[in-house]
Amino acid sequence: MDIFKLRSPLTPEERLIKRKLIVRDLIALVSLFSITIALAVLTYFLFNSFLHRRQAMAQTWLQEGESAMARGRPDAAADAFRSALEYGPAQRETEAKLATALAAAGRRQEAVSYFDSLHESEPGNGPINLELARLSATQHNHSQAIDYYQRALDGTWEGDGYTRRRLVRLELARYLINTGDYSLARNQLLTAAGNAPDNPDIKIEIAGLMAQAQDPSDALEIYRTIAKENPGRVDALEGAARASLDLGRFSLAQTYLEQATRHAAFASQPEPIRGQYRDMLAETTQLLNLYPGSDTRVGERAQRILHAATIAQARLNACVSAGKLNDPELADLTAKWQQIPPKLTPGNLALQPQVEQLIMDLVYSTAIETEQACGTPSGEDLLYLKIAKSPLAAGQQ
Repeated sequence: MDIFKLRSPLTPEERLIKRKLIVRDLIALVSLFSITIALAVLTYFLFNSFLHRRQAMAQTWLQEGESAMARGRPDAAADAFRSALEYGPAQRETEAKLATALAAAGRRQEAVSYFDSLHESEPGNGPINLELARLSATQHNHSQAIDYYQRALDGTWEGDGYTRRRLVRLELARYLINTGDYSLARNQLLTAAGNAPDNPDIKIEIAGLMAQAQDPSDALEIYRTIAKENPGRVDALEGAARASLDLGRFSLAQTYLEQATRHAAFASQPEPIRGQYRDMLAETTQLLNLYPGSDTRVGERAQRILHAATIAQARLNACVSAGKLNDPELADLTAKWQQIPPKLTPGNLALQPQVEQLIMDLVYSTAIETEQACGTPSGEDLLYLKIAKSPLAAGQQ
């Protein structure tokens, strides 16, 4: 008997049944596959709809935070930015805005935490370093604030980095001025002036900061240049006048004050400002009428010197009478005044230039010493004190 037997062919009924089974299985398979695809597509669209919804909510909260910051409500802005991060996490820009809002709201520790985290991942980011500089400044950490400001200047900026760095440098200069670090402030301002575009507004701003940083000399040069190149800028004339007064260059100050008060744009300024410059001009003119400059006529110069001597001795006597009898500096001045020849007239004084110089030296010494002993004077005594602080510069143009 053979091991393998030939299988008998299927009957028509069996073939029909088999065909039906195959078709049924195929239909089931196709149906299952179709359901799987449908579920996958549905899941995809639902997931995308969810993501889109999250992104839309994140954007809505982000805009709400920006609007709150614009309205001066940093606390509300911080809450909005936090919500934006919940719907759209790991957004560095939103995290930076949240940290900025926290800083503006006075929540410094929270702000520092965010900024430190951002700084660790991007230490060369200019805006982040700037915010850390501001926070360090509010915490009175002077050296750290300067360090972060410098990193901001050296860091990367999106957009117009040139303009942003100039603004940071001027902000640093203001901070240094406010902390009394005038030397470093002057260095920053000189750099800013050297890199500044040919824009009068920017240069006048820098000159104003130079004056605040006790650098009237460099401020004057900027003001003079602008006044020469831009005749319509009355603020340049006024700035030049102020800087000249700070330098004790009263003759030059008078020139700029006269030009400023005659300028067409002067009348459009507020009355308190106009009154201030008119008073400055009047005082400067009075001072120069007292000043015995080398270009003054010989007889007039002698009369001014004798008048100065009379005013100075009266100031000294009043100061001594006010209880300063034992002040050694005042006693020395009293002794020196007693050595001046009595009954001098303008005629005979004009023939003695050495005596003229001796008298004026005593006038200036008296003005300075009596201020220290008896306080700031008024009237002509104050004018002589101002001359005494820069006697050689007073007549300079």
